[in-house]
Amino acid sequence: MKAFILAAGLGTRLKNLTKDLPKPLIKVKGKSLLEWNILKLKTAGIDHIIINTHYLGSRIEEAIGDGKKFNIKVSYSHEEKILGTGGALINAKKLIGDTPFLIISGDLWTDYPFSRLINFDLKKMAHLILLNKKKNNNGDMNLKNDCIFVNKNSNELTYSGIGIINPKTFQTNKVTKLKLWSDILLPFVNKREISGEVYNGQAVNINSKKDLDSLDVSISEG
Repeated sequence: MKAFILAAGLGTRLKNLTKDLPKPLIKVKGKSLLEWNILKLKTAGIDHIIINTHYLGSRIEEAIGDGKKFNIKVSYSHEEKILGTGGALINAKKLIGDTPFLIISGDLWTDYPFSRLINFDLKKMAHLILLNKKKNNNGDMNLKNDCIFVNKNSNELTYSGIGIINPKTFQTNKVTKLKLWSDILLPFVNKREISGEVYNGQAVNINSKKDLDSLDVSISEG
């Protein structure tokens, strides 16, 4: 199975750390976020990783290379203009291929067992790993009978940045700026074609120095 790591973001909320460094290369306990995720994906059984790049993309390619040092194949999908998560997937459509693939945010540190998704029997168009909104500021969705749905009044869960997606969700070949949720997945959510599960472990998006410091502490204590 292939995995797609989103690594094109500007990292503007971490200006002091990302002035000369893409956020996925920020180090946690001696390894970059990207290295942590590549190693975990390799251990889980992923054999090909696609990384999208934009901001300081050459730094990522220099650090990771073709994946040989991790004993895994790594390909790159560069964006001259940032395309958003949905647009990034359309842009890399040929690299992704026709079979379901794992997707993960490049600024995420997680202890989620990726092997669970690799062995997952995907019967719907996508399966997303969700977090309770108590660990986040806002909820975006709900879950009932393993299907994701949206309630206009109250949503208890939010997307973690981890999932498995069937490329059949790509309803266009036009490369333009698109969002993963509203432009790619939501039409299938409305048809009850997106499943999900709540994860209670660690899934931390690094959006501030405080997030980084807290993660360092939690890994040390763990």
